[in-house]
Amino acid sequence: MEESLKKKTTKALVWSSADKVGQQLFYLVAGIILARQLSPTDYGKVGVLTIFIALSGILIDSGFSSALIRKKEATQADYSTVFYLNIAISCLLYGLLYAAAPLIADFFNVPDLTLICRVLFLVIPMNALSLIQQTLLFKHFKLSVSARVNLWALGLASVAAVVMAYCGMEVWSLVTQTLGLAVLRALFFWLFNDWRPQWIFRMASLREFFGYSSNLVISGIINNVFNKIYPIIIGKFYGMTQTGYYTQADKYQDIASALIGNIFRSVAFPVFSTVQDDLQRLKRICRKNVRAISFFIFPIMLLMVVVSYPFILLVLKEQWLPSVPYFRLLCLSGICSPFIILFYDLFNSLGYSRLNLQLEIGKKAYLFIGIALFYSTGIMYLIGWWVSYSVLSLVASIFFARRFIGYGYVEYFKDILPYLLLALTSAIVSAGVYWLLPGNVWRLCVVPVVYAILYLGSAYALKLEMWQEMMAMLKARLQKGGEA
Repeated sequence: MEESLKKKTTKALVWSSADKVGQQLFYLVAGIILARQLSPTDYGKVGVLTIFIALSGILIDSGFSSALIRKKEATQADYSTVFYLNIAISCLLYGLLYAAAPLIADFFNVPDLTLICRVLFLVIPMNALSLIQQTLLFKHFKLSVSARVNLWALGLASVAAVVMAYCGMEVWSLVTQTLGLAVLRALFFWLFNDWRPQWIFRMASLREFFGYSSNLVISGIINNVFNKIYPIIIGKFYGMTQTGYYTQADKYQDIASALIGNIFRSVAFPVFSTVQDDLQRLKRICRKNVRAISFFIFPIMLLMVVVSYPFILLVLKEQWLPSVPYFRLLCLSGICSPFIILFYDLFNSLGYSRLNLQLEIGKKAYLFIGIALFYSTGIMYLIGWWVSYSVLSLVASIFFARRFIGYGYVEYFKDILPYLLLALTSAIVSAGVYWLLPGNVWRLCVVPVVYAILYLGSAYALKLEMWQEMMAMLKARLQKGGEA
């Protein structure tokens, strides 16, 4: 059982990595091309609407996907019931948002938001069509299908968006990328997955899941409202252009942070759910995930802080330079994000969805205080408060991890400290090299190479656990490929 789960986890992690890395590369390349063609205002118009799509996704899912993954013997009736509920809720939400589109446009004083809303929000029913398909793939560790679907869909949608941008379609190229991705993912999931719903709607299934999922829905709503509220506040009080700067800064720091968080999340929750009754084993798996996240998140985010100015100047063009200070601060917040997600999934796997709800309420109360204090003071103050909120969230998560699986602050810091110190040392040395180089082109080309040599070379010399694990995994995959 141990070996079987380890093999499935390793294979799933490889495919999850391929999926997430591929997606973020598509987003990065397409984002760079689009940013050079479009204005901050175009990004601001789409950025202020992301909260509605995120909230709709939470309401459609209703926490049932996690409940289905956690239930060891989910039936066809369970899947079919949740599928039909997802579709019904998505259609209702789209209808409500379609009617509310003029009000949204009036709130931001941007008249053309009405049509943008009505087209962009078609993402909501499209996403609902593929939720159960995704859930089944995650539950059974079949992430190779999910990876292929996501990469093909995003690649085609991104090409369409770039073509439209060069044809002068401005904000509609961004709408096309988002909506095209949702449509193609739904189509491909149905083509390449043989699950189909039966004509069953079982109220008993909903009642069974409700106690667990209702807490996830409420915590998800609270979390997404506040996670996506900054573009709304900035859009209302500082305008669409500043919103564009913020959303671009957040998007590029999130490419790395979300990449690492989602790679581990797509595997961690199913694994946690599988071993939920063995707390010692659960703790070992959790600690290994923390060390693996540390190995990647600290060097990547700190390197991004060091090279942020030449990256944005040379890659995105000079018009985006006002986003540099936002980007640097958000990178500090992004360091915490994958760990917070890991502990969130840990608590859900143990059935403590109510605790996650209570945590979200407490954390968001803290965030609300900062928003109330600083919304009119300046965007940098708002982002600074967000960084402190992220740190507090991580501290609270570790506190409860100690209570449930005996994983406290001392062990957590013991796990992350080698990678944090090595990343900080590499960043300091690389920053010195940065100031010695003659221009921004040299800085962008040379500093990442210096940083990588310092970090990876030191990891090898010190024989850090995650370096050895990564090399062993890579060697095993290469040997398997050679035998094939």
